[in-house]
Amino acid sequence: MRIVYVAGFFDHVVRDLEKECAEYLESGSVVWIPNYGNSDSLNVNRFKGAFFGAVAEGATEILICLFHMRHKAYLLETVQGIVDEGKTRSANLKVQVETFKSARDSKGVIAKIRAFGPDVQKQHEQEAAAKMPNTLDALAAWVVERHADRLVLHPRAVNGAKKSQYEDVALIYSALDLLGAEYWNMRTSTTENAERNRHLFETRTNALGLEYSIAISSSRAGEQGEQYEVPYPVGTEKKRLLEFHLCKGNSREERLCLRIYFFWDEDLKRVVVGWLPNHLDTRGT
Repeated sequence: MRIVYVAGFFDHVVRDLEKECAEYLESGSVVWIPNYGNSDSLNVNRFKGAFFGAVAEGATEILICLFHMRHKAYLLETVQGIVDEGKTRSANLKVQVETFKSARDSKGVIAKIRAFGPDVQKQHEQEAAAKMPNTLDALAAWVVERHADRLVLHPRAVNGAKKSQYEDVALIYSALDLLGAEYWNMRTSTTENAERNRHLFETRTNALGLEYSIAISSSRAGEQGEQYEVPYPVGTEKKRLLEFHLCKGNSREERLCLRIYFFWDEDLKRVVVGWLPNHLDTRGT
């Protein structure tokens, strides 16, 4: 995994990056680190968290494009200290630090990014999607094989999948993959990698055309009977609310509208999917 961090520059540089390197930014392979507040100084804590998060995720090569004022040379030493610590955590990590003379040097930054060649994660996602099964017959087995105890399909979700009319089968697999990977990483983040993992989850959610939100409040769930609750742990009389969902489409036609309802089991650190792939009833339906 090859990642670029752009840090210490004026805000107009990121606007130029959005024009020239949008795909890299959207995929998370180029990460913009804004300055601290309204100052001209690198936000060290944000950079540190993002950098160590990338190391923890298996980054192999990192380019840091850095600007600092002449009288703040200590920032370069601070960055180098973070880099050295990263190398102790990952023996094969290669890091290149490029310093710039101007905080406005968009062209120089873009040239360095293109020469470095960050990973375009969208391409990897497309390749992974191409390998997804084209039916939901083996969905439960696929989840176990791919995500083990990170992601669990409740029996009610398995039954829902058997009746699915949703036409984009690959998206169902990709959405579950999102929950078992980026969402799980976000929920189990340390302070150091929380921001990076949140960014990666949001980036991939957007790339898939999905929305992540609260499914229903506890008070409104009571109006729907047991629609928004599942027995959990399975086989007990205890109930858990399906608090969140991933969504795509507003149509009531089941072949065009996707809903995946789930909750987070804090004790076992896993995502439990309780229903898919169509709407559960709300007061307005």
